[in-house]
Amino acid sequence: MKQNKTAHWLRRGIALGTAFLLGSALTLAGVCLGQRIVGTPVSKEVLRKLSEVEELVDAHYLFDIDAEEAANSTAAGYASVLDQYSIYRDPTQYEAFQDKNEGEMCGIGVTVVQYDPDALTVLFLTDDSPAAGLLLPGDEIIAVEGETVESLGYAAAVSKVKGEEGSYVSLTVRRDEQERTVSVQRQDIVNTGIYSMRFEGVGYVRISTFNNATPDAFAAAVTELIGDGVDSLLFDVRNNGGGLLNSVTAMLDFLLPSGDLVSKTDKDGRTTVLYTSDESCIDLPMAVLVNESTASAAELFACDLQEYGVATVVGTQTFGKGVMQTTYPLSDGSSLTLTTDYYNPSSGQNYNGTGVIPDVVRELTDEERADYVHFDPDHDPQLAAALDVLRQEDTDK
Repeated sequence: MKQNKTAHWLRRGIALGTAFLLGSALTLAGVCLGQRIVGTPVSKEVLRKLSEVEELVDAHYLFDIDAEEAANSTAAGYASVLDQYSIYRDPTQYEAFQDKNEGEMCGIGVTVVQYDPDALTVLFLTDDSPAAGLLLPGDEIIAVEGETVESLGYAAAVSKVKGEEGSYVSLTVRRDEQERTVSVQRQDIVNTGIYSMRFEGVGYVRISTFNNATPDAFAAAVTELIGDGVDSLLFDVRNNGGGLLNSVTAMLDFLLPSGDLVSKTDKDGRTTVLYTSDESCIDLPMAVLVNESTASAAELFACDLQEYGVATVVGTQTFGKGVMQTTYPLSDGSSLTLTTDYYNPSSGQNYNGTGVIPDVVRELTDEERADYVHFDPDHDPQLAAALDVLRQEDTDK
């Protein structure tokens, strides 16, 4: 395994087979649209413009046009003038978005990161991964269907691994400097976004997303670690761009005692508590790892644990996304996702544009980024710092 890692590749990790990234969107069913256009009534202005364009096209355009494609492009263009989180999805994209929210994907059940341009390094395999027995953590995928990862590039290589359920993908794999080719059958699998392990007495849980499959997997992982006798818990939400509000609040409810978890403030300034926690909780020392790519639901997770005083937040200041999106299905199977509310952590203090400030700030130098290795405190100073915090708390008891 190569140790010369770069920051550019450090940030790139994905579960193979994922159709869409939820990004930093919190999705919540709702009825209020969250955008106003000041000035001329938007319906008259938009309809007038579209009517003029359509009349000119009908009268003068030489070729036929696809009405469905034109409608999709028009809706996408409208959404593009809103904020960065609002988006129009055509029917195919919306279906994939819904599958992603359920954690459903078709792939080989392997989470990878690109440390070097010529390989995708396997971080871990999902439960019941079709690649089990063929791939191991640490393996380097250097070619997909005979095309090198270096020539394909990261996104194209990951996309090429995905495909139809039941079909096979050929992978060239490097392990201990030896190369071999394996054929893996693609399957429909569920990506929970959860990976857990132990660092002696510390139970470590990596959370890469918040979808509908995540809370049960999270509770199972934490329960198993506690059953194994861990003294403390470390949650890693670095590079986690967010997910579903009901997912993150279910996980917070599992960890925290009774109290508010999240509220929303709408466009008229009205604030409403959305979720609360019951009395049941986990009574162990905790820490949360965050970085500048921790956003949205992941920030809420870290902030609530920090504000309840049950966890020490370690790492760097987070992204700062404190606004919520609502997805509205449209009549033709497409959807429109709009930014509709601010969401606030338990204190009610919104952090949009600011982010969550760690209790223990640990930046990474360029040299440390270049030497970074997942799940290895000897090559991940932020992980080492969080483990030190928890071990110190255990010593101070």
